[in-house]
Amino acid sequence: MLRATKVRIYPTPEQAEYLNGLFGAVRFAYNKALHIKKQAYKHHGVSLNPRKDLKPLLAIAKKSHKHAWLKAYDAIALQQAELNLHTAFDNCFNPKLRAQFPTFKRKQGKQSIYHCVG
Repeated sequence: MLRATKVRIYPTPEQAEYLNGLFGAVRFAYNKALHIKKQAYKHHGVSLNPRKDLKPLLAIAKKSHKHAWLKAYDAIALQQAELNLHTAFDNCFNPKLRAQFPTFKRKQGKQSIYHCVG
């Protein structure tokens, strides 16, 4: 049986600032991957694999001057955002699930991150 625990946290102001930045970085990674994936399909007719095609782009973005701020945040959470996008696409094209096409994440929406260790 799978179990989940829902926890409410009360972070200090410094921790809240870091978490807000991490939420923004995860949202940025998801939205950028969605944009790249949509453009690749629109212009070239190919679907990008998150592990083979999108994950290396995240490392390149961290090394660039424009997106160097991503280095300050958890790499696994950023990679998980791209895997979540892949799952959203799989669910969208699965006729049994009838999920909608993935949309861009907004700052006003639910803020969540996922970090799996092990």
